[in-house]
Amino acid sequence: MTHDLNVLPKRRLEPLCDKIGLPTIRAVVDDFYERIQRHPTLAGPFSVVGDWDLHKERLTHYWWTVMGGLPYKDFRYALGDKHAPLGLSNALVDDWLALFQETMADHLEPELARRWHGMAQGIGESLRLMFARDH
Repeated sequence: MTHDLNVLPKRRLEPLCDKIGLPTIRAVVDDFYERIQRHPTLAGPFSVVGDWDLHKERLTHYWWTVMGGLPYKDFRYALGDKHAPLGLSNALVDDWLALFQETMADHLEPELARRWHGMAQGIGESLRLMFARDH
């Protein structure tokens, strides 16, 4: 028995950015960085941010594109350069991931939060490999 592959329905993968939507990505990013500024261990390292509005705009765009969205700004991202002066430790990365997960849980259905958090964990692991030390 042979199957004609042309008869099968085409499956279109919907990027995570389309499932979450730009307004929700923006809301999560805004809320997360508001929380960062009050966090007992993260506020200090993030005090290097001079323009929070620009930072949030950049990070909203960053997540949009990481999730499969087309760039709508001409931002360049240098993960290493931006995070090198922060003095990251494994504990700070853990705190960042936990706060991000908590923030997403307040804005997203569990499956979308799980998928986005998986992406954040990958970034956290990259930061650990680049900079994090046990303090």
